[in-house]
Amino acid sequence: MNKTTKKVLSLALCLCMPLFASSALAEYADGSYTGVGTGMGGDVNVSVTVEGGKIVSVEVGEHNETPGISDPAIEQIPAAIVEAQSADVEAVSGATVTSNAIKEAVKAALSGEQAEEEGVVIPFEQPDVIVIGAGMAGLSSAVRASQLGANVLVFEQMPRIGGSAAVAGGSIVGAETIIEKEAGIEDSIDLLYADFGRLGGEGNYNPEVARKFAERAGTAVDWLDTFVGVNFGDRQPTYGSYEPLNVNRVHFAVPEDGDVSKSTGRGGSGFISALKAKLDEYIAVGNACLLLESPVTDIVIEDGTITGVVAQINGVETTIKAPSTIIATGGYGYCERWLKEFNFTNITSNDPNTAIGSGYDFARKAGAAFDNMNYSSCYGGSVPVTGFQASLRCNINYNGSVWINTNGDRVFNEPKATSMDKRTVWRTSDQNIIYVVFAENMMTEDKPLFTGMMSNSAPFTTEEKIAELIEKGYVFKADTIAELAEKIGTPNLEATLTKYDEDVAKGEDSVFGRTDNLLSFEEGPYYAVYTVPYLMMTAGGPRINGQGQLMREDGTAVGNVYLAGEIIGSANIAGHNTIGGIGHGICATWGCISAESAVQNAGK
Repeated sequence: MNKTTKKVLSLALCLCMPLFASSALAEYADGSYTGVGTGMGGDVNVSVTVEGGKIVSVEVGEHNETPGISDPAIEQIPAAIVEAQSADVEAVSGATVTSNAIKEAVKAALSGEQAEEEGVVIPFEQPDVIVIGAGMAGLSSAVRASQLGANVLVFEQMPRIGGSAAVAGGSIVGAETIIEKEAGIEDSIDLLYADFGRLGGEGNYNPEVARKFAERAGTAVDWLDTFVGVNFGDRQPTYGSYEPLNVNRVHFAVPEDGDVSKSTGRGGSGFISALKAKLDEYIAVGNACLLLESPVTDIVIEDGTITGVVAQINGVETTIKAPSTIIATGGYGYCERWLKEFNFTNITSNDPNTAIGSGYDFARKAGAAFDNMNYSSCYGGSVPVTGFQASLRCNINYNGSVWINTNGDRVFNEPKATSMDKRTVWRTSDQNIIYVVFAENMMTEDKPLFTGMMSNSAPFTTEEKIAELIEKGYVFKADTIAELAEKIGTPNLEATLTKYDEDVAKGEDSVFGRTDNLLSFEEGPYYAVYTVPYLMMTAGGPRINGQGQLMREDGTAVGNVYLAGEIIGSANIAGHNTIGGIGHGICATWGCISAESAVQNAGK
């Protein structure tokens, strides 16, 4: 690395390292400062004014947060920060992501003022291992590689670490763990591996990779437990929240704030905080370096081998070489281009806006083979009122409602449909469109028709939301079923509902055997809600071998590059199903495996 590059890196570190400092005001000079946080819609810009060593104002500037959903946070968080004289305030319920983005931006603004005076020098001339991404997979890779004695340089495109794990649940799967043994649970690698075939379907996964995961997932959990210091709360594994595993082997981390009541909902932050604390130990002694707001834009390929990366560091395009590179960029769930190429005609995303598929672009450029790209797990009922970003979900079990495809046919027993049934229907339906059809007599105040995605929604009534969505073209209203069928273009709808009403009168659904919530469509007006699937995690990915190496179609490995985390593809390990704890499991397990391979490849 030349002196120019080193200077650029040093400056970048100056700008990003203090982001993890506290917001103690006495440390800051008077002035006006700007910062950026990451919300649901992308960057959230703030300006902070300090007078007399005190924060006197916080103003939210340019952002792309959803109107109505984000408004409470934008109105309340700045005032709360001024009152508390700290960015460490409680998030606004229902607008957590936007709240955290504003707090993050304020911390960045204040830290930026401090950073100009501090200066941090990169501790090594050349990294042994480059890690692309600072989510759970990237942090696991960086910590494990540092633990093994490598000099590790981590690139993160965002101004914060954590990726999707920071806002995810805290589940992780592993067999034969210390925690299982403490709880008296008998488990084995063979039993975990058997679940992949039983739940995900034989032939849908890569046997070599699935077997290696089964062998190493438990040791990865133990590593997080005993070395990294993740808090696993009551240390009682469960079957998980999806189709039950054959053994209680889903472990739950406690969130960063220590609130055990959130361990299933936001426990992922517990992984991130513990991994960051451990990485900080290696940063402190000069074995690791973390660059925030430094996206890797390209990979360097020489003679079919990856020899480095091209990154934007402090706005300067910089090429950095290393013996080994680990791609831990997450999935492509926030990239319409990749989703529409392989999976969906219509889709919304509940993935963080970090999941842009850059690692898939790098793998494709390197000549990698891809597996299971035609499969992607999804959830049903998203109303795309805000476009690609999921913001509203229709209650598909709403009072007496039926699910209709674009031909006007019912798709299955609505109240009894499993999670897998729902995913299959939305994934495979014509243009990925399903209509939720109901009559006005089915509307009641005690059951909501709509809910906000990820609980990130401002309060609303059913009537208000229906009126809004009719105007925007996502809800259709008609006095007759024939008129409704014409509006939504479903030729069989009238015949379908006539048959359904006949069955309701008899008390027996002759098509799908539905017995619950049988209500007649004899009286209008009638409504149809346009819905598409929404995504929270992609399932296909580039092919790897048991060492985490990126593989070509001809069975050869791409030199010097390894994968970790969601980019590997959950389907390549667990098949066509959702296994409880698989997401974080892939991050930690392949973070460790790929780090070990990368360090060995680097000659350390």
